[in-house]
Amino acid sequence: MSFSLMAQNLDVTVYSQNIALADPQGNKQEIQRQTAAYPYISESYEIPAYGLYQKYWDTVNIRSKMLEIPFSNDRLMLMLVQDANNPFVMPCQFEKIKTTYGETKNGGFHPGIDLKTEPQTLVKSCFDGVVRIATYYGDYGLMVVVRHYNGLETVYAHLDKLCVTPHQIVKAGQVIGQTGTTGNTKECILHFETRFMNEYFDPELVIDFEEEDVLQNNMALMSRDFNIISLEEVGNWKPAAPKPSAAPAAKPAVNQEVKQEVATQPKKQEAEEETVEETPKTETVNPTTTPQETAVYHTVKAGENLYRISVKYNTTVDNILKLNNLKNADKIVEGQKLRVK
Repeated sequence: MSFSLMAQNLDVTVYSQNIALADPQGNKQEIQRQTAAYPYISESYEIPAYGLYQKYWDTVNIRSKMLEIPFSNDRLMLMLVQDANNPFVMPCQFEKIKTTYGETKNGGFHPGIDLKTEPQTLVKSCFDGVVRIATYYGDYGLMVVVRHYNGLETVYAHLDKLCVTPHQIVKAGQVIGQTGTTGNTKECILHFETRFMNEYFDPELVIDFEEEDVLQNNMALMSRDFNIISLEEVGNWKPAAPKPSAAPAAKPAVNQEVKQEVATQPKKQEAEEETVEETPKTETVNPTTTPQETAVYHTVKAGENLYRISVKYNTTVDNILKLNNLKNADKIVEGQKLRVK
């Protein structure tokens, strides 16, 4: 199976946003034109840094496995831009930095940087890479994770539109979505994260947001630059969509967005809900969920949404929509019986 990886001529100038906002229909057509040309990977060897990540390629969770970061004398060196064919592009045009990386005033921890934008600002991949996740993800809202060829991963959250799906090859500057207010935000922002080997670190170690360029091409990361939380600690938190009536008292230093890293296993449900064992992962790259032999159904309870239900059964919102011939994830009601497997 062969793909065309010919470079595309894309408008990534400072005027792109104004053009898009002035002509929404033209913006939609441009996104469709760009994304239609994205090829997919078909074999595991095409996954960026697949060996470095110990064959880890999870298209459901941001972080479901802890990996050992390959430090040398407590320092990790990464080359960001290798040549003119692998450029850097800012993730979006923005008005200002709304929230920085690090501890917050209420004792939490913000794992990325929030950029205040105009609604429907085009969001672009910073470097060449392959889309690992593109879905609705709790407090992140609609989000995309792209793994790049040096092992770096970038996260783009609170989007109002996804223009890519997992396993798609993207070039630096290609559109992956539009900014919005999905997830845990009332303002139109892009929540942007940088990660390596599943652990997040300050995006301002990579990007000079004032100059809108990489801070330096050869980046040095130290072990202290990472804020590593165990899977057990993160796993005790459930996705907060919708939000619980009262926040748990324990672990106050974990930010809502951090809690979404690992989908927790479902608790024992009522008699009408059937459960199945998780299907073992394989190295085969497949953008769709393989249906189980035995159908499994779930009865919708008050306050539940498709994302929460998908987490309970280790599946995806898209898969539930397909199994039930639904088009709108918001059109479910209490008492409705849905097939989830």
